Amino acid sequence: MMTRASFRLLDTGLLTAAENMALDEVLLEEAAAGRSRPTLRFLRFSPPAALVGRHQEISREIREDFCRDHGIDIGRRITGGGAIYFQSSALGWELIGPAGTVPFEGSFDAILARIGRAAAQALVLLGLPAQYRPRNDIEVDGRKISGTGGAAVTGGYLFQGTLLIENEIELFLKSLRVPVEKLKKREIESLRQRVCFLNELLDPPPPLDTVKAAFIQAFANDFGLVIEPGPLTDREAEHLASRRGYYSSPEWVYGRRNNHEPASEYVSTWQAESGTFRFRMMVEPGARRIRQTLITGDFFVRPERLVLDLEASLKGVRAEASAVHQAALDLLNQAGGEFLGVSHDDIAQALAETAERIGLGRMGLEPDEINELFLINLAPSDLGRQKLKWLLLPYCSKKMDCGFRFVPDCGQCGECDFDRLYGWARAAGMEPFSIQSFEHLMEVLDRIRSNPDGCFLGSCCEAFFSKHQREMRATGARGVLVNLDSTTCYDLGKGTD
Repeated sequence: MMTRASFRLLDTGLLTAAENMALDEVLLEEAAAGRSRPTLRFLRFSPPAALVGRHQEISREIREDFCRDHGIDIGRRITGGGAIYFQSSALGWELIGPAGTVPFEGSFDAILARIGRAAAQALVLLGLPAQYRPRNDIEVDGRKISGTGGAAVTGGYLFQGTLLIENEIELFLKSLRVPVEKLKKREIESLRQRVCFLNELLDPPPPLDTVKAAFIQAFANDFGLVIEPGPLTDREAEHLASRRGYYSSPEWVYGRRNNHEPASEYVSTWQAESGTFRFRMMVEPGARRIRQTLITGDFFVRPERLVLDLEASLKGVRAEASAVHQAALDLLNQAGGEFLGVSHDDIAQALAETAERIGLGRMGLEPDEINELFLINLAPSDLGRQKLKWLLLPYCSKKMDCGFRFVPDCGQCGECDFDRLYGWARAAGMEPFSIQSFEHLMEVLDRIRSNPDGCFLGSCCEAFFSKHQREMRATGARGVLVNLDSTTCYDLGKGTD
């Protein structure tokens, strides 16, 4: 008869963001070293917390003023992925243990999928038709009810998930910089159609202990585990006490900052199927060699050290696309790790495109101007050779109370910027379009893509570009989008501004 693996059940209740993050580090390192038993942990947050993924930037993902004004903790996870709002009612679960043991066998992706499917079975035990959807979501009838993620250190893994229990969608929207168009009722309803909550799906809602029991049973059944309650070891408790302060410090929460002059920095955003990457390159005077590179985003990477190693490999490299591509590819091929869902060549190419943007300075553009340009199917070296033929204008340029706000190509009455912009476009030999929605944008791009020597000019916020970059590229249309602002038009009711 096969021996069932033994796991410790650890329910740590309500803790602060810093305490929960510190405990993640402690449990992972102790289990990886073989000093602690593999563990199933349940965790919750008090106060509620807005948490970025390990490689994200706080200022780009979280509305800091709103969180501070409403008593919401701001923190950083040790795992990758995107920002989350962890309400006090939500239930977190974690499986932690040494590599090569049940269920931490095989590749990172395979382990994540295996654990995700088991977690979905916990919801099935509660009576919900839940399914795991790669790369890291659990859904009920196509609506997300839980996200999952993981982290690895030498010899150990931590995989975790968050179960949404009570509906706090407005706090979620207002604490995070979520890429929806505006914080209006219809957009909130649209998000509600993609996200669901346990207490809305089950009537009456199950007690929290019942939910935990379902997860215990699902993990025990799927992986052949014996899961028994146990306390923190003395060593874990001591380690936790020593690390708690670090996880509330600016050093951890705000991560690595750029201390160089803005004029030396070049930025690009690249969307892959598995996440969004933001590359920041600081160059030496004269833009000849790279001084520093920072890679941030909502991606997953194994091991976490690979990000730092890749950044370090580019220091001192010539600020040219070919040199950057080769240096990045050499490091990635030698290091043996992976950015999940992204090939080594794709990462190297995205970094090379960032370096190539430096060449736009030869057109008379300053770095801060270059950083406001998003290129669609255009290499920076192609930009000066393309004729601008179309001007794409977002409908949000019209007045909020305009009766023609959602009418394409409405008459130019002179009451908003459209009158001036339409006149400017036609004087410059461009055809103007009033873009009414993302679907309309796709129709327009599909229509203009066949022109071999023309490109479009438009504007959008960076959140929109990050979200839809791959879809716009897929149309084949070529163009330039100018960043509207460092904050987005839906930012807490500031659409009119």
